[in-house]
Parts: sequence; structure tokens; C-alpha cells
Amino acid sequence: MQLTMNQPRVAILLLLITLLSACGFHLAKEAQLPATLSRIAVQGADPYSPLVVDLGKALARSGSELVEANAGPGAIFRLGANSVRTDVLSVGGNARANEYSIRHHVEFDVVAADGKVLLAPQVIELSRDFTFDANQALGIAAEQDLLIDELRRDMVQAILRRLQARDQAPAN
Repeated sequence: MQLTMNQPRVAILLLLITLLSACGFHLAKEAQLPATLSRIAVQGADPYSPLVVDLGKALARSGSELVEANAGPGAIFRLGANSVRTDVLSVGGNARANEYSIRHHVEFDVVAADGKVLLAPQVIELSRDFTFDANQALGIAAEQDLLIDELRRDMVQAILRRLQARDQAPAN
């Protein structure tokens, strides 16, 4: 049997696919939220803030229906704090900041429509550090915006993981 040029490539590709499937690799799935969160309202926040918009989309992808707080039975996600701030981490010899940290702080809890606490108050704080280079000052604002967007996406995923873990916590 004579091998063509593509047959070794196909064999290597099949070998790699087999190895990947054998190591347990799988694509990340959307969060599987408990049934008590199938209808959820977001309260205490600007409904048009980027975090609330992204959270609403993520909840919908996870199978929850985003409703108004007075829409009847369901859960209420109460957002107590949502802030993004930039802190100086280090200052150089020229008295200018060299490193910054962007921090995204969120506080929330989840209650049922009847007021029963479904998820006790939670605090999540994420941060990203970046270096300021005076030679590339024009790109710093774009980098900062990119880091803030990345932090917001990470915050949405962290919130979903907390919501998903609600029913997986051991009973006391």
C-alpha cells in the first residue's frame, strides 16, 4: 500500500484528537442554574449598566428568564455594590506611576419573591494589574478599557459560578 502525502497528516490529526479526548479535555459549558433561579430579576442597579446587560445575557444562556421584580414567583438578584476603580501600585524615580491595578468590586445576594434568602450576601473582587509605559501613552487608555471589559466578563462568570454552587453546597 502506498501512502499519499495527506495520510500521515490525517493519522497525526486523529492521534491528537484521541489524545485530547482521553485527557478529559472538554469545552466549557454554560452554568447549570438551579430550578429556583429559572425566573430571576435584577434589582438595585442601573438596568443599562454593562455588568447588568452582560449578566442578563449570561443568565438567559444558562436557561433563566430575566423578569421584572414584581412579575410574580421567582428569585431576585439584589446588586448592592458595583464599582470599578484604578489604584497606583508603584511610582518610578520620576514621581510618575509605573504600575496600576484595576479592581472590580461587586456585592450581591439572592432572595425569593417572598423574601426568603436563597443566597446569603456575597462579595467578589477581581483585579488586573498593568504597567504604564510613557512611550506608549496612547495605547494605555485602550488597554485599560480592554482590561475593564475582561474584568466584567470574568465577574459575570464568577457570579454565575456562585449561583450554580448555591444548590451544591453541603447542608448544615
